[in-house]
Amino acid sequence: MQEVIEITAPFFGLIFLGTFLKKINFLNEEKTTFLSRFAFYVLMPVMLFSNIAKTSFDGSFDFKFIIKYEFATVLIILLFLLFGLLLKKDLPKSTIMGLNAAYPNYGYIGIPMCIIAFGVEASLPLGLILLSDTIVLLSITSFFISFSERKKTYIEIIKNLITRIVSQPLLIAVCLGMVFSQLNVKPTFTVNKFVEMIASSAAPVALIALGASIKFKFQKSENIELFFISLGKLIVHPFLLISIFLFFPSGKSVWVQTAVLCSCLPIAANVFVLAQFYGHFQKQSANAIVLSTVISTFTVPSTLYIIFLLNF
Repeated sequence: MQEVIEITAPFFGLIFLGTFLKKINFLNEEKTTFLSRFAFYVLMPVMLFSNIAKTSFDGSFDFKFIIKYEFATVLIILLFLLFGLLLKKDLPKSTIMGLNAAYPNYGYIGIPMCIIAFGVEASLPLGLILLSDTIVLLSITSFFISFSERKKTYIEIIKNLITRIVSQPLLIAVCLGMVFSQLNVKPTFTVNKFVEMIASSAAPVALIALGASIKFKFQKSENIELFFISLGKLIVHPFLLISIFLFFPSGKSVWVQTAVLCSCLPIAANVFVLAQFYGHFQKQSANAIVLSTVISTFTVPSTLYIIFLLNF
């Protein structure tokens, strides 16, 4: 358990440092927004690219692994979409509820934590999970919301979906990293040092920005749905994935460990961006992100301990 605490404590320490800096007005809304954008569009992509570019791809692709992971993702989003409908919410709001329960915070927490916990070998499964999960989640969300509103033609829906996917900075970093790895491109010492310096600053800046964006404003009417969304994201999602890999084992231990750790992460900030874009469930999504992030300070270390204990 000491190893788990040593890995996770600095991450959540930086998150709460960001919250403290916001509390004493060292960081305001404008500065926090800048830090978040700088981390998401510059630092995290460089970190992901750097680690994937160093990874050998020989015999590494495992599409069965991706299918297992995405099966859990699709099942979670559909279960919570149905849960939203049972709560008498319309299809767009229910869809965003499902997105909350299925979309982990890869960018700010997942990428650096997996690499520190499992080494550079986690970069490849991280990249493939990020690539496939983003495509699946954006596709399902776009389909159900567009289907319910019927404001666009199917060609417009597909065009918009492709544009949103290919413009994701983390996905661009994954693809570039794969190209550099396959071509065995070796940068000069100076360039490599420059990239490493940027990559090393990614996690601290991203986590402080995440902590500074946390706002503790909840309404009693939202308590039930926020509780169940957080439960789905932090407990049900990893439990489902652990069950899948126990019944259908994968030969690559680091890949399974990376997948399970990713699944137990709090809700991604991207969910709020998507909720704003579609105009549904915005405030609840923001609160769900905050609540799941706070609760994850206890659930993520517990899940990581289980991962080491099971030793897939």
